[in-house]
Amino acid sequence: MVDSTSNANDGVEPHVRYYADRVVFVDEDGTTTEYREGKQSEAARERYNRIKADLEDGWFEDVLDRVTDPGTENEIALDGEIRPLIDEIVESITSERGRAIAGLTVTQLVIKSLEPAQSVRLHKGSRNSAHFSWREGLSMRTIDSDYVAPALRDRDLLRVNADGVMMTRSLAENYPYSKQYKANIRGAQRQWGDLVEALEDDDPVDALEALEYMIVSLSNRGERAEEVYEDALELVDRFVAGEPSPETVKQVIDIHLAQSQHGARIYEVAMHALAQVLEDEGLLDGRLKPLTQMRSADKKHGNIADIEVVDPDDEFRVREAYDAKYGKAYLLNELQEIRGKLEAHPETESVAFVTSSEPVRDDAIEDRLAALEAEFGVTVSVTTFDEFWRRWWSALDARGVAATDWLEAYAETLCQRRRGRAPVNEPTREWVEELVSILEDRA
Repeated sequence: MVDSTSNANDGVEPHVRYYADRVVFVDEDGTTTEYREGKQSEAARERYNRIKADLEDGWFEDVLDRVTDPGTENEIALDGEIRPLIDEIVESITSERGRAIAGLTVTQLVIKSLEPAQSVRLHKGSRNSAHFSWREGLSMRTIDSDYVAPALRDRDLLRVNADGVMMTRSLAENYPYSKQYKANIRGAQRQWGDLVEALEDDDPVDALEALEYMIVSLSNRGERAEEVYEDALELVDRFVAGEPSPETVKQVIDIHLAQSQHGARIYEVAMHALAQVLEDEGLLDGRLKPLTQMRSADKKHGNIADIEVVDPDDEFRVREAYDAKYGKAYLLNELQEIRGKLEAHPETESVAFVTSSEPVRDDAIEDRLAALEAEFGVTVSVTTFDEFWRRWWSALDARGVAATDWLEAYAETLCQRRRGRAPVNEPTREWVEELVSILEDRA
């Protein structure tokens, strides 16, 4: 598709060379990549037609529906250096700036996901010699206006006009997109440029994973989400100002868990939010580990449980572990599975399984608990959410802490305000709207 060559020069400052009929990119080690102007090649046209066919078949809508379903157990294993770039692109969106560059980013990720060989630098391509074109380019404007922008707008993920984002003049210059793109784009231009380079690298970032993370970010932290969150947090403030009793606070969270279709995940958030308050009050024997990003994350990351208190100087040394068990009362299998986890973390002092309903405690359960404690010298218990709450509320109450601190931590976590402590990457806007409805009924 493009011509790349390398020379022996090291330490070259990355730059772009412009010629009458081509553009040449030069990277740090002197490798050059050439993009020629001219009528769109047959290979580029075929890639363009395949992309359009997939989009006509609803590929992008299917991705949007899957990724924005709050019940989807889908951890996005995106490179850690790419997440902050996407975060800053999304968080730069305001009513005045940032929408165009966010919409362009989505379009580029869609293209790269469907056709990895297509360069997302080359945003113009035509068979008509009267129009400017790169030989290996394609019309991003058409893809955006016909497929991407309408789908984002219909789901209120990005507020763009009917013609899409490519009508923005700063995106239409006859230069390939890159870190050296000369036109000034309002928004996170540096982060976008870094993302383009990552997509065009010899070892490129996974475009589909980046697209999925971008969609979740728009759903969780885009304009519409921020409006919902601001309204929700104002409602929480008014509710707190009424000085509700601890029982009322617990009831609000219980109702939210019971009414949501995704109570199991929200249950983990509720427990972690309470642990955040405990940590703030110095009641935990160590540092609270950030909330894992999916229900089955312990299987992939080697965690003992959903909520872990670890050594302040070593996050892999677990002291206390709490596993949220929503809608499950008989835990013999879980008690068998925990043995392997304790073998990996013999330093653990206590493990508690916290059930949403009264747990079954038969002879097999009691024997297993005793065997684990004897083998590992660890306290293993099965307790209810009510017991878990009463135990810790007693300690908080003794310090004069209001139960509403828990509700505030819970709401702020769901509203993406505590991502450093609890990075919830499932779409949470629906969960917040459910909480708002419950609070409004008690206003």
